[in-house]
Amino acid sequence: MIWTILSSVLTASGSFFYGNRRLFSLYQITARNLLVFVVLVLAVYSFLLFLYQKGIVGDDLGEAFITNTYASVFGFFGGAAWNQFRLKSKAGKILYVNRTFLSDHFPIIIALGLVLFGIYRMSIVTELAITPIRISSGLSLIGIGLWGMTLRFVPEFRSTGIILLDTLIDWEQFLNYQWYLEDVIEVEYEKNGSIKSFKTLIPPEDQQEVESILRKKMLEKVEEKL
Repeated sequence: MIWTILSSVLTASGSFFYGNRRLFSLYQITARNLLVFVVLVLAVYSFLLFLYQKGIVGDDLGEAFITNTYASVFGFFGGAAWNQFRLKSKAGKILYVNRTFLSDHFPIIIALGLVLFGIYRMSIVTELAITPIRISSGLSLIGIGLWGMTLRFVPEFRSTGIILLDTLIDWEQFLNYQWYLEDVIEVEYEKNGSIKSFKTLIPPEDQQEVESILRKKMLEKVEEKL
């Protein structure tokens, strides 16, 4: 058990490092990439299950693998949450965000639910035996919940740029905007050498404020080039 605990701590630490480095962002995830990842995970799991059923892998090794898997999830999402927190701190004050129950409170409720369930899963508030698997599985849910608390489904217009999910679009990368529909604005930006865009709903009462922010940023870019 001591080896399992020590290895899971090292696994969580390494995963935290890679999660904090932000090796990829949510906008880079495609259906194909997600499908390949799921297939690989299922293939590894099926292979290990086969070894366990054949008696090649013992209970101790199986417990260690499961514990380290949960520990890697906790570390990665914990690191991503820390990275996102620092990103928002550096992005400056919020100039505008479309605050609604679905965009502002609903994600927090879901994330908080994961954190509370993670605490329950660790068995520290129940009479179940506390084991490395229960602790690491609970921590994995807590890590995902903390990461979820840092995300918003709508873009945040801040003083240094626009935060879109887990990505900061610097105002230097902002290119143009147009009204895609009466209440939907489309913002174009440059990222990794290519032009991208996103669309977001803007209530009629906030449209003048948003246009004022975007026009001001475009004028600032023009003045810098002169």
